[in-house]
Amino acid sequence: MNLIAKTTLLYLFVASLVFGAGGVVAYVLVQQEVQKETDFALYDNMLQLTEELADSIPLYILKRGKVDIYDLGSEVRDTFYQFSDTLAPHPYREGQMEPFRKISAVQLVNGRYYKISITDVIIETDDIYDVVVKIMLRLFIILGLAMIVFSFIITRLLFRPFQKTLSQIRAFRLKESDPLRLPNTSTKEFRQLHVFLEEMTAKAKRDYLAMKEFSENASHEIQTPLAIAQGKLELLMETPNLSDEQLQLTEAIQQSIARLSKLGKALLLLTKIDNQEFSPQKPIDFSQIGQSCLDNFSELADLKGLRMHVQIEPNVLLAVNPVLADVLVSNLLKNAIRYNEPNGWIELELNQYHLLVRNPGKEPSVPTERLFDRFQKSQPTYGSLGLGLAIVKKIAEASGMKVNYIFNSGIHQLQVVFPSAKA
Repeated sequence: MNLIAKTTLLYLFVASLVFGAGGVVAYVLVQQEVQKETDFALYDNMLQLTEELADSIPLYILKRGKVDIYDLGSEVRDTFYQFSDTLAPHPYREGQMEPFRKISAVQLVNGRYYKISITDVIIETDDIYDVVVKIMLRLFIILGLAMIVFSFIITRLLFRPFQKTLSQIRAFRLKESDPLRLPNTSTKEFRQLHVFLEEMTAKAKRDYLAMKEFSENASHEIQTPLAIAQGKLELLMETPNLSDEQLQLTEAIQQSIARLSKLGKALLLLTKIDNQEFSPQKPIDFSQIGQSCLDNFSELADLKGLRMHVQIEPNVLLAVNPVLADVLVSNLLKNAIRYNEPNGWIELELNQYHLLVRNPGKEPSVPTERLFDRFQKSQPTYGSLGLGLAIVKKIAEASGMKVNYIFNSGIHQLQVVFPSAKA
């Protein structure tokens, strides 16, 4: 539920409380006013009856409707007026009692005392209740409809700069040189939000560029001395009269340097993927990339005596960066070759829905879901960096894919599910 709908519902809830309280107040005020007018009418009737008694009109004639008159004689009594609430039969609904107002008085007329009682009502209590409820309900409906219509219209006009701000934020990219351009607005809160967003994005862009420059410079500066050291070691190994122990030490150093070089390149690739430096591309022929990677690793698989079972569907088009696509398939094949059984096999299936690589091998030493973390290895004795599957997962996430790893009955299965298959 969006902010406009929530605000409208909250206003309606508050309005219902206000109208409920207002209805109670209106009912009490109307009832008090009606009671006041009723008492005035009863008092006026009392005066009229007193005048009629003074004119010697017979009591049986005056006892009409809800009027009771009793002759108390000539003994001296106190005269008074008294108003009270009472119940009387409804004039039209047989058997139903209705609240009425009553005036009682003792009057001295022509030397005799009379007790007079008049019962009447101008507007019945249930009629007052019905009128107040109808009025308040209709007002609430009218106000509610007007609030719903105008709140959506007004809030959409007021929130238009906010919607434009959201669109600009969605389109903002750290690697682009253009700064974040936010719309002008006269709303104070939106101006404050824009200032904060501009400062935050400017800082994020500076940090991104500094990190990007550092990683590129560090990679370049590290690779250069490593390449020099590698070349020096190769020359050293060609030096005559080296003992076997010296050759072994030199070869171990050379392998460590090569490993360090590979580690730097792998970490740099992960950093570039995290920084989204590989922009999305137009759909490419993923089938061609898969076949190319197979051709590159076929000789290595033959050297290990591995049988290849390949099913590649032609013209599998995917919107993925071609460099990342090549790295993804290469890492999966490299992983299948490295963690295979002697004289084992590799199955590769590629179609419009997924890329599936299966091979026999030993059970991983850690849960399969942890093998996508950095520096996690299936078997610590294989000499890998522990970054291959981490790179695969990063590429899959950056390309909108999903990767699964299952080990069951001695079979490793890695599946990359394409975006079209997840819809």
